[in-house]
Amino acid sequence: MRIKRRSAVVLALAAAGALVTAGVALAAASSTVTLNFTPSNLPTTTFQSGKLGVHTHTNYTNPGNANPGGATQRAQLFFDDDFKINTGATPLCTPSGGDMANAMSECGSSLIGTGTAQASANGAFVINGCVLVFNGKKNAAGQNTVVLFTRVNVTNPSTMTCGSPATNHQGNTTIVLKGALKGNPSTLTADYVGGRQLDLNNITSVAAFPLTDFNVSVQKGNFIQARCHDGDHKLNLKTKFTYNDATTQTVNSSKACT
Repeated sequence: MRIKRRSAVVLALAAAGALVTAGVALAAASSTVTLNFTPSNLPTTTFQSGKLGVHTHTNYTNPGNANPGGATQRAQLFFDDDFKINTGATPLCTPSGGDMANAMSECGSSLIGTGTAQASANGAFVINGCVLVFNGKKNAAGQNTVVLFTRVNVTNPSTMTCGSPATNHQGNTTIVLKGALKGNPSTLTADYVGGRQLDLNNITSVAAFPLTDFNVSVQKGNFIQARCHDGDHKLNLKTKFTYNDATTQTVNSSKACT
């Protein structure tokens, strides 16, 4: 993934704690994904509200290059059928831009999560940023969206604190990325059929610096729910990364439940 000199890019939903991480090495770029959901003690058949976390980390063989050897063009997060997403949990709203305070003034009632992001400024310094996650308006195809609003500070040194977003005017660059929520394809294994995916596409059209770390947690009412239905007592996430050098990588991650 990459972030533009005047823009920042985001990927995904996220957090940490008692989790399992999986990654596959590629010659150009390689990513890992960590999944978490709390509480871990969940019903077998009914769904319980909780906190979802997804943490992605990407390594590049040549982070100092304008093209680091395969920046992320698309990330598809396939959640298995033990997750449930309720888009009616909040109003639908997509912020227009500005800083975090402006986004909150426009769409504060639709906030469903927060997080952090980091990128490499062509290997020269680390760009730090904050992420606000909103229950977004439907896209042109009529699909619900999750809006990943990222505010970064593209300066050296890049300092940024993410607290009190309603009054936070920090940072100098913003990008609003909309991920489409839709059903999983039938080509996936049975435990994924009936689940939902978050599809983040065309990332490189607004990105020029490689994103190295992205970490967001989502929790708002019953927006995200889960159950512990499978015999192996695991919640599963399959993430497919499509890099702009035409390579792809699929990462499987899971979280134990009881």
